[in-house]
Amino acid sequence: MKNSGDLEFDLKPFSQRKRTQPSELTGSWKVFEVNATPVFGDEMATVDSNSAPYVYLCTETLKKRSLPENPNYFGEEEMVDMQDVTVLWLPGGVTGYVDVNKDGILCIGVGWYSDEGINLVMERDYGLDGMLKEVRWKSELKRRWSDLHLM
Repeated sequence: MKNSGDLEFDLKPFSQRKRTQPSELTGSWKVFEVNATPVFGDEMATVDSNSAPYVYLCTETLKKRSLPENPNYFGEEEMVDMQDVTVLWLPGGVTGYVDVNKDGILCIGVGWYSDEGINLVMERDYGLDGMLKEVRWKSELKRRWSDLHLM
């Protein structure tokens, strides 16, 4: 007997689930981002000598995305060299990508998009020396609310 409060789950094999299309990522997104940057140096004394201390930054922004054919694909806030980005569009709303910017910073990221309009992203940046430069976690909500101006 099925309880009326039970949720229905997509029990299809992962390989048969829907792939996210680039068009699903267009529009306005409210992005909540947490950055963690390790601080390396001899002058920094840490309790655990195997790890560096981190500096954290939290931001909230509104980003607008259009289709890749449009030169403003990721909006002015994210106008980086997107020509070298390699994206894997995997089943189940999962994306994986790799990019190298003009300064040689390697960015490796993975994202998960849900049909509810939520995109969760984790990125790691590595420098030319192979050292971790930054870790980013983003929770992106597709804008589905009206343009009400609150006073």
